Amino acid sequence: MLLRLKLVWLLCFIVLLGLDGSVQSGFMARTPSRPAAPAPAPREHADLLVFAPHPDDESLGCAGVILQAVEQRKVVKVVVFTNGDGFPAAAAALTGKPIEKLTPADYRELGRRRQMEVAHATAILGMRPDDLILLGYPDEGLDFLYHQRDVTPYRSEFTEATATYAIVKRDYHSASHGVPAPYSHVAVLADVAELIKSVAPSEVYVTNQFDGHPDHRAAYWFVHDAVAVASYHGAFYTYLIHGPEDAETEWPWPHAITPLLPFAVHQFKGMQIPQNLPWPPPRRVPLTPKQAQEKLDAIRAHLSRENAASKKLMPDERASLEAFVKCEEIFWPGGE
Repeated sequence: MLLRLKLVWLLCFIVLLGLDGSVQSGFMARTPSRPAAPAPAPREHADLLVFAPHPDDESLGCAGVILQAVEQRKVVKVVVFTNGDGFPAAAAALTGKPIEKLTPADYRELGRRRQMEVAHATAILGMRPDDLILLGYPDEGLDFLYHQRDVTPYRSEFTEATATYAIVKRDYHSASHGVPAPYSHVAVLADVAELIKSVAPSEVYVTNQFDGHPDHRAAYWFVHDAVAVASYHGAFYTYLIHGPEDAETEWPWPHAITPLLPFAVHQFKGMQIPQNLPWPPPRRVPLTPKQAQEKLDAIRAHLSRENAASKKLMPDERASLEAFVKCEEIFWPGGE
């Protein structure tokens, strides 16, 4: 009888060893007795630490201040929360498939392409490859993670991933701790606070709490909370990417590439856009025509996934992205 029990145990152990990676990672993510991950190595100090919810937000909101910092030989780190892999229209345009036929592999391919784009865009801005940090949390799931404190890892409805991943380079948690992080509130907050502590930035940037995109608002609140956890007391700025959800094309304004004009407030259906934010903005950073052109180049690097499909993918969205090219960048204080 004892021999039979030992044989059963051995068989179970062999089966567990043969599980595929996704099942193993899901099993490990739920195992409370997993050994503590090693502490990350100290990171280089950053003058600017820019958080972007998706690949492209760093270029839309902060390309100018990144360019200026690099020109002054300052160190800039860009941290991207998600892989931008939860965008059905973009995945359909990239693969040539109808949305209803898309698979998790198609969404992961979109994530890979968007990682390549942000690597290209940050290189255009003069950054080094190691200064780009990919967290790999779920696109269209960041808001859920901020508000949901469940210990069970969230599963992306697009990629079906339950833990951080990146393809063009290792995701931050895997690179720092040897294993990916589960999709959970605790893991996101820990990664962000750890980064702020380890690079000790002089300035932190993230999307504004009144941004029209839920992931962008969640990115703000994760950074807001991590600033407190890390006891950070440096400058904290926010930038706006999306206007109200029912008026997407009303911000930025003017709705065109206007490198000689500033951002403008305007009225739409009786409401002022941008909403809930003081105007004029408290911080306006002038850009030279050369910097505005380099910003446009970085933004267009994020349209490479389209190529032939770009005409197929929302011309309004392309116009909205390029409309961030103005003679300035604007910021509001965070942490209030």
